[in-house]
Order: sequence, then structure tokens, then C-alpha cells
Amino acid sequence: MQTCKKCILNDSYPNLKFDENGVCSLCKNRKTYISNVNSDKELLEIFDKVKKRGLQFDALVPLSGGKDSTYILYLAVEVYKLNVLAMTYDNGFLSNLAWSNIHNAIEKTKVKHIVCKPNLEIQKKIYRNLLLLSGDMCGACDIGTKANILKTAKDYSIPLILYGNSPLEEDSFVPDTIQDISRLKYILKQTKDLSKTEINEFLVYPNYNFFRHSFNKKFGIMAKEISPLFYIDVPSDKEMGIIISEKLNWHDDNREYSKHLDCLAEPFTNYIRNKIYGYERRLCQYSNMIRNNEISRELAMELYRSDKIESLPENYNVVLDYLNLSHEDISTIISNKALKYENKTSRINKIYARLINLKRKVLQHY
Repeated sequence: MQTCKKCILNDSYPNLKFDENGVCSLCKNRKTYISNVNSDKELLEIFDKVKKRGLQFDALVPLSGGKDSTYILYLAVEVYKLNVLAMTYDNGFLSNLAWSNIHNAIEKTKVKHIVCKPNLEIQKKIYRNLLLLSGDMCGACDIGTKANILKTAKDYSIPLILYGNSPLEEDSFVPDTIQDISRLKYILKQTKDLSKTEINEFLVYPNYNFFRHSFNKKFGIMAKEISPLFYIDVPSDKEMGIIISEKLNWHDDNREYSKHLDCLAEPFTNYIRNKIYGYERRLCQYSNMIRNNEISRELAMELYRSDKIESLPENYNVVLDYLNLSHEDISTIISNKALKYENKTSRINKIYARLINLKRKVLQHY
């Protein structure tokens, strides 16, 4: 296994190439998101335009209790002075620490907060079947979360959705298109304990695709989606934690560097991802922190070794018990092959993605 001499990514990462000095292509072609007058101005113009409408809520902030979403709530309320509705999607695995952080943030900001709670029995069956058949359940969680976010914004006539997506998460995704609804529906059709009605109830928008979503956003049928952390100078991971700890009473069990503390299933799903793909989220995120000069390669290696990703996490039984899985089922889960269902993804989404990439190339040319 070859590992990058600058970050800690290895050659299991899809399409990763190394130069003569052993530096990977992601390090050599590092994406930078640096605040400038134009990006700041663009973001402020969007917010000012929305404020002038005098609506009950200017923006919806999905709040998981993790670092990024809590920081977005802080920015929206304390920095940009927006009227905010905060919303939490109960994915079945939110930790007590996450709920505590959510409670503290709402108490400090005084914003209205709602919790979207799907049918948990349906949710459990979907997670369980997807794990056994594809090795992943995070895609279903992402789809369910996104659908409920869109519906909440529509129900409350909110024009903006502010996501906590961060440059730190760039390049940390698996090659499978796990958030594709067509792919998910194909997998779930193979199950015996889920009806079409149950699947559609979970999906909320069972026939949604990129074209329809883009059209609905363009004509104001659905809210405009923004990730503010790609517009502004973002504090380091450590600095962000300090800010929200001081301002919103956020805490993270005294861990200096962030992990996905809001989800109890994350350590288990990371273990599974590593078994199937040979890499996982934290490896990618530590590597991004190295590229951003937030931590040294030595510290990243130390942090990664402390994660003990090759071993089952201490709390893995939380996932097994909740989803009625046995220890033997883990072998079935990790035996799934990468890209197993990639030929079942939406054709419309593929066409849309090609058009978007073509548009970007044309704009870059000019």
C-alpha cells in the first residue's frame, strides 16, 4: 500500500495518483476556499435580499449537534442576524451529547426549533436491509435528512437553507452514489419486509431527481441551498470548537479535534467503509487538515492510529441491537463489493451531472 508523503491518504482512494516524490494528486491539486471580497459580498447580498422580504423565517438551519451545524447556527443568528428556524432530523442514532449540544444552542440563540421524527420502525428496516445488501446505511440517512429539510422549508415558506457542509469534508465520500434515490429504491425492492408505501413514506419525495430539484429551486418552489463555509474564511477545526463552546455552550467530551460525535453509528459505519473501500471519512478529513496546515502529518497519523479503525468500535453493539443484527451479520455486511449497485443509479441524474460538468468546463475556459 502506498501512502502519500504529504497527507495520509493511501492508494485505496479512487483514482489517486502519486508523483515522483510520492505526493498524491489531491495534495498537488488542492482545492482552496479562501474568503474574498466577492464571495463575502455575494453571501451578504443573498442575506440582505431575504431580510427585506420580512418573512417569519429568513433561513432554515439543520442542526445535528455537531461542530459544523452548530457553527452555522451561530453565524446565522449572531453574525448575520437572520431570523432562523432550526430543525433536527432524528436519524435514530443521535447521541446524548448531540442532544445536549442542540439544547444548549437553542437555549443560547432563542430560535424556534423543531424535530422531524420519521416512523422509526420503517427507518430501522431500511437501515438494516441496506447494510446487509450494500454495506451502507449512511446514504439512506442522508436522503431522509435532505427530504425532511426540503419539506420543512417548504411547509414554513422559508427561502434559504443553510448547510454546515465544510471544505474539511471535501473528498471524503465513497465512490458509490449512495445518495441516489433510484439506486436506493432498487436495493430496497429486494427486501421482503418493506412495502412500496413504507419506502415512499420514508423518502418523502420518492420521485425526486436533480433536474426537478434544480427547476424547483430556480423558480422558488423549493428553498435556495447555501453552504456558507465555502464563502468565508473558515476557522480551523480547533478554533471553531472554541468559538461555539464559548458562544453556544457546545462541548465534545474534551476531544481537541472533531469527530462525528453527533451520530452513535459513525464509528461502526466508518469501520465498515474501511473494510469495503480501504479508506474512510477520518482518513480523508485528517488529510484535508494537513493540506490546510491545521495539523502536522505526524499528529494526523497519531490521531488516525488512535481511532483504531481496523477494530470494531467499542459501541458497535449499539448499532447491532438497534437494527436487530447479529455479530455474524457483520461478515455479510463487509463482504459487499464497492460499486455493487452503481449501474442502478438514476439515468436522469447522470445526464444532469454531465451537463453541470460541461458547464463548469466552459466557464473555466472563458
